[in-house]
Formats: sequence, structure tokens, C-alpha cells
Amino acid sequence: MEKRNMSMKYWGCILLCLGLNLHDVVETEAARILGVFPIPSVSHQIVYRAVMKGLALHGHEVVVITTDPMRDSSIQNYTEFDVSFTFKMFNKRFNVANMRDNKVSTENVLENIFDFANDICEGILSHPPVNNLISLNNTEEHFDIVFIEWVMTPCVYGFAHRFSAPMIGIASLPAFGVGHDSVGNPNLPAYSPEAFLPYSDHMSFLERVHSVWFLLWQKYHFYYTVIPNQDAIARRHFGDSLPYLGDLHTQPSMLFLTTNYIFHNPRPYVPAVVLLDRVHINEPKPLPKDIQMFIDNAPKGVIYFSLGSNVKSDTMTQEKRQIFLDAFAELPDYHVLWKWESDSLPGQTSNVKVAKWFPQQDILRNPKVKANIMQGGLQSIEEAITEGIPLIAIPFYCDQDFNVKKIEEKEIGIRLDFAEITKEKLLFALDKVINDSSYRKNVIHLAKLLNDQPQTAMDRAIWWTDYVLRHKGAKHLRTAAVDMPWYQFLLLDVIAFIFLISITVLIIMFISVRAVYKAIQRHTPKKHKLQ
Repeated sequence: MEKRNMSMKYWGCILLCLGLNLHDVVETEAARILGVFPIPSVSHQIVYRAVMKGLALHGHEVVVITTDPMRDSSIQNYTEFDVSFTFKMFNKRFNVANMRDNKVSTENVLENIFDFANDICEGILSHPPVNNLISLNNTEEHFDIVFIEWVMTPCVYGFAHRFSAPMIGIASLPAFGVGHDSVGNPNLPAYSPEAFLPYSDHMSFLERVHSVWFLLWQKYHFYYTVIPNQDAIARRHFGDSLPYLGDLHTQPSMLFLTTNYIFHNPRPYVPAVVLLDRVHINEPKPLPKDIQMFIDNAPKGVIYFSLGSNVKSDTMTQEKRQIFLDAFAELPDYHVLWKWESDSLPGQTSNVKVAKWFPQQDILRNPKVKANIMQGGLQSIEEAITEGIPLIAIPFYCDQDFNVKKIEEKEIGIRLDFAEITKEKLLFALDKVINDSSYRKNVIHLAKLLNDQPQTAMDRAIWWTDYVLRHKGAKHLRTAAVDMPWYQFLLLDVIAFIFLISITVLIIMFISVRAVYKAIQRHTPKKHKLQ
């Protein structure tokens, strides 16, 4: 009888624990999530889309404001606000392919992007469906958590305040210095340069000077130009009750960053930072028949050539285009898949196949792919590393120089400068990455290191989102640095105090020694010289 009672108590405890866990699951599954992702860049959006889709498949009800909607009606609990009109705004303002030839400075690029972000803010917040969402009160609409693209468009911080919901910042690349500020993460320009700088974690003196300068310039421009400008825009749409955007900037519960300790520089992170690498990688799918046949018919293998979503191959000059065509013509045993945005490619040879879009991940999975010519975009690099494909990287702007520097350091590919590219340089680089087995060995080793972790990036994103939902926020994971003035964080007040005390002590010592010396002189008899 006693054993039976103990058994009943045991199973009772088990059922109670299961009941409590199920209670948590039900609460999590009932959550409504809003994602606001204003930047018109496919490489950005595929990261956010992957996370939002994963949360929807996990059971959450997801609403997304996106520039690149996936339009998948099979997911019933996934609603999209289409703001893809921003791509026309981007293409009208920027010709990324020509930036390299014009040698635009890093500061100028970032300044132009932030300036363009003002136009995005006005365009998206005044877009009728989005404006209607803003006008709803909490009884008509509510969200349990708000994801915000971090950190180009602080104007959309207002959504978290509007719906009184915890905020998670998410970025498709490593955070800017001002992004780290929002959760009290340290800025470390001595060995962790900003992602827009082409430096490693072992910088020369002049590189460290530029690293510090760029960080300080970025902070000044963000806090004294970007925030005030976008605050005025946000206030027109969210109303004057909206707190100052500079104050909302320090309110996220967590930051989800697309980075890792293997490819990028190891550096400390506070617990409020979650690292997501390769979160956008999809399950394998069969290739379209025409692409599969083109690959199968390649005598020696395939070269995949794509400059990403923002750099348009068809906008390069005829001279530059001919360099690639001439190089590919000298490699008849290799077939080339070239992402080309126009209907036809003048001078196209028989071993080249063009398309406005290719299923890139599935192409790179094919064992006949020998090299990937690309622009240094982080998501494309992650896809190539995952499949063990050596790279030829041609950086153009933003974080691409930084990423390509890591490609060179890890010896998984070769860098080419677009402004100085020639047929001979391109052929030399292709020969090296295809025939020198060390490149493929290095990239396969890097993939093994990245794969050796206890959970996938998607599992990590879902778990921490649920954590924020369960606890109605996670500001307890941020450091006190969030609330400190910069001079306190850098201990300048303490250093000044120690300096003043030291100077005071030295002055007192000097005065004391001088007084003693004079006293001794007064009491010392003077010797008279003999005449």
C-alpha cells in the first residue's frame, strides 16, 4: 500500500511538472509577434524572414512589415505588409556597382545610407496599411513582442512603444557601435573594428587610429543627426506622446546578431546578445531541370557567379563586363552560372548561362560547383562555407570589405578589387581556388567548426524569443553600461579624480619640501669670505 502511495505521488509530480510545462507552451503559442524590417535589401530580409517564419511554424501568430514578402499562403498564422516600393527608392538613389570605381569613402557610404533611411521612414510610416496599423489602439490590436531591424531606422522603435511590447533588435550583420550601446555591450576599437572597416583583429597603429575615429564619428552622426531627424519623422506618425528615440534606443530586451565566433572576430558579448549564424539556410530542394542539365554537362565543373541582390551585374560598364566574358571564354571546360538582371547578355558564350535569379543554396550544394565568384555579402559567404565552396570575393560597399578581409585571413578564397580587375587576374584567381586544394580544405574545416555547437541558430532564436515572452522582457540581461554617461563608462571621471589627487599631493609635497628647504637655509649660519 505504501509503495502504491509513493508511486501515485511520483506520477502525480510528473504530471504536475508536465502540466506546468504545457502551460508555458500554451502561453508561448498564443503570442502575437510584430516584425518591422524597413531596409530594401534581399540579403537583409532573408535573415528576418527565416526567423519570423520559424516563429510562425513554432506556433506564434506573426505579422511582418517587410520590403520582400514571401507570399506563402500555406502558413495561415503569417501576415505580411508589403512595402517593396522601397526597392525603387533604393535603385533610384544608389548604383552600387559604380561605388567602387568612384572610390567613395566608408564614412560617406554610411552617411548616405543613414540619409536614405530618412526617406524610407517617411515612405513606410505614411504607407496607408502601415499608417492604419499605427492608428489602432491597444483594444483593437495588440502584440506581445516587437522585432525591429537594428539600427538604420530608429523611427520604427515607435511600434514597440505604441503596443507596449518588449522589443528585440535584429541585424543581418554584426552590430554597429551604436547598436552595441543599446544593451550595454562594450565597443572595442583596439581589436574589434566596425563591420564597415576592412581591418582584422590585429591592426596596425594607423588602422587603430582609423578604427577609433570611425567609431567616434559614427556615434556622433547617429546620436546628433540620425536620431533627431528620424525622431521628427516618427513624431508626425506616432504622435507627440512618443518618447524621444534616443531614449527608446536603450530599451531593447535583446539583440539578435548575424555573427559568430568562428568567422568573425572573437569578442565579449553581454547575455542580452544572441548570435545567429546561417539562420537562413534552407532545406535542400531539387534544382530546376534546365539548371541541373547545364551543370551535368560541364566537363570539369561549374563556376557560380553572383554579386548579390544590391549589386546589379547589368549596371557594370561594357569594359568590365567584357573582362568576365573573355575570362570565361578561355575556360570552355567549365560552365558558368551568372546572375544577370537583364533579359540578355551581349557577347554571351555557350558555356555561360544567365538568369535574373538562381536557387543559390541548392546550386552550391551540387558537388560539381568548384568556385563561387561573389561580392562579399555575409549571407552568401555563410552559404558557401556551409557547402565547402572556395570563394573569389569582389567587395563593393558596406560590410563587404570587412567580410572579404576575413575570407583572406581564413584562406578560404581570394580577393579581387573591382576597380583594378583584369582578365588575367580573374583567371589566376580561378585557377588558384579550383586547383589549389588548400582552399577547399580550409573552407570545409571552417564549416566543421561552425557546425560544432549544441543547437541551431533557429532553435536559439526561438528559445530566446520564448524567454522574452515568458518574462515580459529581458532587460535584466543588459549591463548597467546602458544607463551610464560615456565619461563614467570610460572611467574618465575616476581618472580625472586620481590625476587631480596626484597633482594635489605632488604640489603639497613640493610646497612642503620648499618650505623645509627655506627653513633650513634660515637657520644655517652664513660663512663670511676672508678678505
